[in-house]
Amino acid sequence: MYNRIVVKIGTNLIADEKGLRETFLKDFVRQVVELRKAGKEMIIVSSGAIGSGLIRMNMEKRQFTLQEKQAIAAIGQPVLMNRYKKLFTDNDVTVAQVLLNHDDVKDKSRNMNARNTLLKLIEWGVVPIINENDTVATEEIKFGDNDALAGIVGSLVNADLVAILTSVDGVYDKNPGRYSSAKKIEVIEDVEATIKEVQTDGVTSGGTGGMLSKLETARNLNHAGIPLIIANGNLKNVLIRSAGGENTGTLILRKGHRAESKKRWILLTLKAKGNIIIDDGAKKALLDSGKSLLAVGIAAVNGKFSLGDAVEIEDKAGTRIAKGVVNYSSEDVSLIKGRKKEEIKKIMKDNYYTEVIHRDNLFVYR
Repeated sequence: MYNRIVVKIGTNLIADEKGLRETFLKDFVRQVVELRKAGKEMIIVSSGAIGSGLIRMNMEKRQFTLQEKQAIAAIGQPVLMNRYKKLFTDNDVTVAQVLLNHDDVKDKSRNMNARNTLLKLIEWGVVPIINENDTVATEEIKFGDNDALAGIVGSLVNADLVAILTSVDGVYDKNPGRYSSAKKIEVIEDVEATIKEVQTDGVTSGGTGGMLSKLETARNLNHAGIPLIIANGNLKNVLIRSAGGENTGTLILRKGHRAESKKRWILLTLKAKGNIIIDDGAKKALLDSGKSLLAVGIAAVNGKFSLGDAVEIEDKAGTRIAKGVVNYSSEDVSLIKGRKKEEIKKIMKDNYYTEVIHRDNLFVYR
């Protein structure tokens, strides 16, 4: 059913306190190899560098500084990659290591370079194995976690499906580890509503992303037109069954048509540096008339951002309306908000733009 598939596997599936989970890794590789033989294009986003480094250094899990995490990742990444290489080579499949950070995808030219490299690897029949470049990643250039990275990679390669394999069976209405009455949600159409309604507390031991981060990735992919499935990686043939269209966990459906490349770049890749609150007139113009965002419709500004940064646009009730790239800094937007064109020209002089966010640089949530 799905041809190009991005699959993300979490730290707890790859390793435990004893070391790499060989049985899981061998079976996972077997499934990827079988899917390739069936004509599927497979891209792997793999956690586990820090977990592998901890095991190699015989370190206990604790709170580490950023520098310690970077060093541990530098030790663990080759350990993990060597194991992947051996398992895939035994099946006559070539793999490629791709390490990314947020700067590699937020810049349009570097974004295109990353995309072209991944597509060329796929064309050559190579399986890319992608991880965040933890050794150089700082808080400013981190994706956040590999759930977010999987969503960005899915957008980069225009995937037909993103599968997040984890140690739980899917999305529940509450934490199944704490509540015996928790019920699994089979299908999600409105991710925004689900995030508000379900309890998403908890992070898997050894991992950085909990269910909330998975749902946030699903929300963005949902708007971008790419379906996502969250399933237990320990289920028999879970990846093969998911690729065939079976709902093996929780399936988050795509919403409407697939967004064009630039809109997906804004939605999935750019980190919002602030929020712009708009009035009802501006809301109607964005949602119903396909207009750009003008200063006259802006009621308030939150956060600190510069020209060219991304911001979230919300109505006065706090509902997300759009995300876009601004033509003004937060200081300038504060000066011109609620004002008409002639007033803005006098204030901004040579730095005047007609729109705060042009329609071409705007992704509208629908």
